[in-house]
Amino acid sequence: MTCEYNADLCFIRPAGWGGVLEGEAEALTRKLFPGAAVETEASVEEGLDVAVVRVNGLAAWQSEAELMEWLDDKMPESWWIWLAGIKAEVMPKADHGPCRVKKRTPAEGRAHAGQQSQT
Repeated sequence: MTCEYNADLCFIRPAGWGGVLEGEAEALTRKLFPGAAVETEASVEEGLDVAVVRVNGLAAWQSEAELMEWLDDKMPESWWIWLAGIKAEVMPKADHGPCRVKKRTPAEGRAHAGQQSQT
């Protein structure tokens, strides 16, 4: 079943480490979650670069634990030292737009097929 997910990933590293954390974290997140909506918020606090990347999309994960296992497998090892926190929510969707993943009863399926043949 397809589920909607929201995930906030917070990356922190020393300011001036090299490169722009905000851009690098957003690029990584777009690569990990292709097709998802991505929003990044960055700040510098007490000599640390902080980037919070918010991701929203659809996937086959059934729970937050499945999302975390997938992320553990897919995120490059070098990024785990900068990951300071994750907040994730996975919400099952019975029906999401034109994909119609909602299961129909056999009677509903026949009725739907009959409507198409009449046009």
